[in-house]
Amino acid sequence: MKLSATNLASIILLGLIPAACHAQEFSADVVYLAVNKPDAPSTGTATSPHGSSKLYVSKDKIRLETNGLTGTILLADRAEHTAVALQPQKRAVQLLASGPSQYFRVENADDACQSWQRFAEQKIVCEKIGPEEVNGRETVKYRNKSASDTAPAAVWVDKTLKFVIKWQGAGNGAELHNIKEEQQAADLFAVPNDYKTPNPQKATTKGFSKR
Repeated sequence: MKLSATNLASIILLGLIPAACHAQEFSADVVYLAVNKPDAPSTGTATSPHGSSKLYVSKDKIRLETNGLTGTILLADRAEHTAVALQPQKRAVQLLASGPSQYFRVENADDACQSWQRFAEQKIVCEKIGPEEVNGRETVKYRNKSASDTAPAAVWVDKTLKFVIKWQGAGNGAELHNIKEEQQAADLFAVPNDYKTPNPQKATTKGFSKR
């Protein structure tokens, strides 16, 4: 059976779609930084006085595991505009008004200002700085010219992942290390059935701790 050039191209394209989708899913270690100035060039090195967290990303969903005393876990669904904090020790789930504004996916790494504003908790004045390498990965750096003590002053967007892999704020920041591009299990982003919501409960507006 002969295949036309159009049919052959369609088959090849369909075969590439799953790979492209899976490439956007990844896991990484979040290494927290002590920084001086957000405008300083990226050195590709990091110190981590606050320990590290674990980040899992699946399309529009995020799971952020902290390694503190409580071991709080954040689940955020950007598509559904929902976010919760899991407390494993209490088997409890707390509703949040928003997910972490430091971590988000963009439509275009070379034109990410609009995406950053959409996920920012307050108004920003975004400026594209340009390409920069972070831990061997190609990124595009953006600066928030109206940064405050609570908002990131700069983010680095990975060109392959289309996701922020580094951010810096007033005296703190974080980088993603040990990035593994692979499909993530769906149950990582689901609230366990035995987790309860304390009553009465309202969604907190404090968001989620950066650490």
